[in-house]
Amino acid sequence: MTQTIRTNPAIAPAPFPRDLFEEQLRDIARFEIAIDQFLKGEITDDVFRVMRLNNGIYGQRQGGTNQMVRIKLPAGSITPEQFDVMADLSVEFSRGWGHITTRQNIQFHFVELRRMPDLLRRLADVGLTTREACGDTVRNVMACHLAGACPYEKMDVTPWAEAVYRHFVRNPLGQRLP
Repeated sequence: MTQTIRTNPAIAPAPFPRDLFEEQLRDIARFEIAIDQFLKGEITDDVFRVMRLNNGIYGQRQGGTNQMVRIKLPAGSITPEQFDVMADLSVEFSRGWGHITTRQNIQFHFVELRRMPDLLRRLADVGLTTREACGDTVRNVMACHLAGACPYEKMDVTPWAEAVYRHFVRNPLGQRLP
């Protein structure tokens, strides 16, 4: 007989560790400088593209400075507070809605490039990041949507998915994959 290892499904996803939060704020500050340099023509499209993709942001084909931002949700987990903030951000920065992706991320379209650092800081405040959510990277770590709640699971994989996710954030091994 196989024993099922269970965790309490009422436990919320773990927030970003404080040291990662501080690094995230430094990333946002550096990206804000790069945005300013790009808009002034001081750095090229090719140089800026690498920075943009590292920050989970794609340019949109409609022209101008509208961007798509992808928010990572490790194991597809999101707290009510995070969801409320994303709802507010979708109205304030986008068109009032977002896309849930096949990789358990959420995307907002038509975000003005100049406003991106404000959006990124608001996400950081609730433990969310866009770091490496685009490009040739480990974009997210997914898990079954019933992880932690399914009566047939052998163990809750959520903590392991979150650990793998944290391992790859800012890890050179997961950046610029072939």
